Amino acid sequence: MTRRGRVLLLFSLALAAGCLGPRPSASLPQASACVPAAAWVDPATRARLAEPAVLDRAAAARVVLLGERHDSAEDHRWQLQTLAALFGRRPALVVGFEMLPRRAQPALDRWTRDELSVADFLEQSHWSEVWGLSPELYLPLFHFVRMNRLPARALNVDHDLVDRVGREGWDALAPLAREGLSDPAPASPAYAAWLARVYAAHGAHGRAAPNADDPALRRFVEAQLVWDRAFAEGLAAAALEHPAALVVGIVGSGHLEHGFGVAHQLASLGQRSVVTLVPWDAGRDCAELVPDLADAVFGVAPPPGDGGAS
Repeated sequence: MTRRGRVLLLFSLALAAGCLGPRPSASLPQASACVPAAAWVDPATRARLAEPAVLDRAAAARVVLLGERHDSAEDHRWQLQTLAALFGRRPALVVGFEMLPRRAQPALDRWTRDELSVADFLEQSHWSEVWGLSPELYLPLFHFVRMNRLPARALNVDHDLVDRVGREGWDALAPLAREGLSDPAPASPAYAAWLARVYAAHGAHGRAAPNADDPALRRFVEAQLVWDRAFAEGLAAAALEHPAALVVGIVGSGHLEHGFGVAHQLASLGQRSVVTLVPWDAGRDCAELVPDLADAVFGVAPPPGDGGAS
């Protein structure tokens, strides 16, 4: 596979990780039969949950993971609403962002201290280079941490590192080239199978069942684990640095659902007090609402004409 092919494959994986779920359309209902709009639901029982109970449980954890489809404005509105509710219960709060790599931490620190304008923050964090989606989707979250002078953490690594892992494999990288990451915990069999399906669909010429021993597939899985490990290490470090605080991760749902990604890596780091909350798109197939999807889901239905990123 060419370098361009590898980059496109990793990009496809990023889309799968952060943009799960179909967009609502005129042919789809504006409320899911299994998860009504504006309702919390337990995936294990499909019963509706009282919002205070969901948020009280989350606020009692050490780490809360809030999922998203990256280009969904409604998902980010839900994240902001949930973040504010958690802040009301645990004012000692740290927020970690998938959108920014570790090298953007100085800019994020200056932003939270109210030392940068929006334009300067976007420039110094290299937003258009490292993320690329409209900053308007995320600025309300960044304004929230700045307004309340909350510690914030850049969770990601540079895309070049992920690309190198996809090209050469994790073991081929010298320790100094790993941006301080420790070895990721191996993927669970279910996660490996899901990643194999993504690989087949996006990067392996349509093969339905790639060979598990395929070196390219193995490197592909390792690349995803690098992302998961980076997010988990950043959140775990924040929990150690702020032992009295609730640590909240703003991360694509594909890294969170079924406990495959970040929660799995957090557990390997000794952090098991984790609650995962994800938005449920109005057009999503109810067959995907399975018991291990998350601790709770919240039904979101974007208003007509709300296309997310601009």
